[in-house]
Amino acid sequence: MDERQKRESLTKLAGMAHDRELELYLSELEDRFREWRQGAISSTELSDFIHDFHDGAARGIYSTYTQMKRDEAVARAIGVGLLGEDEVPSEITQALATTISHFRHTYQIDDRDPLARHRSQTRLSGRERDAEE
Repeated sequence: MDERQKRESLTKLAGMAHDRELELYLSELEDRFREWRQGAISSTELSDFIHDFHDGAARGIYSTYTQMKRDEAVARAIGVGLLGEDEVPSEITQALATTISHFRHTYQIDDRDPLARHRSQTRLSGRERDAEE
């Protein structure tokens, strides 16, 4: 893989990670819409959730993917389980191994955060897969 191909691949992978992370948070917001339709929360509460999403999660995700270099964003995505290593060319995972390990083992995310729950589920399914082998 030459440098141009590597850059293109990193750009595509970072875009996939961005979309997947945004989907996690939008799913949470979707749950609030469902609660509103069922009458469990008021329109005002739903509006507050939308506002919180816009000023919180959406802005945070945007900042993450605009401030990080593409290779860092991809390493983070692999480390937290947004991208599977099988989706990433081995040349890239090898080059990013140290950074992936950092995000996998030491990157702190609030336990209430959808990304933390996703990472926990990804780790659990990885352990189950390892146990089967």
